[in-house]
Amino acid sequence: MEAKVKKDRRVTRTKEAINRAFLELFAEKAFDRITINDIAERANVNRATVYLHYADKYDLLDKCIEDHLNQMVTACSLNKSFQQKVTDLFEATEALKSLFAYFEDHFLFFSSMLSSHKTVAFRDCMLGITRTLIQKQIDMEGANQGMDPEVTLQFTASAFVGTVEWWIANQMPHPPAMMAEQAMKLLKRHDIYCVV
Repeated sequence: MEAKVKKDRRVTRTKEAINRAFLELFAEKAFDRITINDIAERANVNRATVYLHYADKYDLLDKCIEDHLNQMVTACSLNKSFQQKVTDLFEATEALKSLFAYFEDHFLFFSSMLSSHKTVAFRDCMLGITRTLIQKQIDMEGANQGMDPEVTLQFTASAFVGTVEWWIANQMPHPPAMMAEQAMKLLKRHDIYCVV
């Protein structure tokens, strides 16, 4: 059993090294100029090891994006609130704090993915997940009464994703807790207890 645990740790460390190398290269040059050799060399593994885990660099990119988007959702502590409307301001703010902390902890990934038109597809995926997560959180009464729910949803999701892009592009000038609190105040003004 102990041998399996050691092997699992080695596999995990190897995949982390490959992912980190890929993201560093992605931040430095265009995706189409990155080769498996570049990734292997930067990760200090051989090409066969990269191919053991990923079919090609496109597979690596897809899995990297999928993993981070799934972890982003998990970081929000959305297990129950994803299924129901959140009415507790504290709970919603804590979920946003967790989310911004996740962005901070994975700055290299998000800065690479959101930087100047490198992966429009990633931004679209992030926007889609954000729309899904806030859909049940929009109160169409009060300040939003008479508004088209789709317009309200698109506006809110785009504003949130745009704010995250700005924060990351500017090297995270404010701590995650401050970003979460300010985002929550802005969302609350529009009757949205958002737990993006």
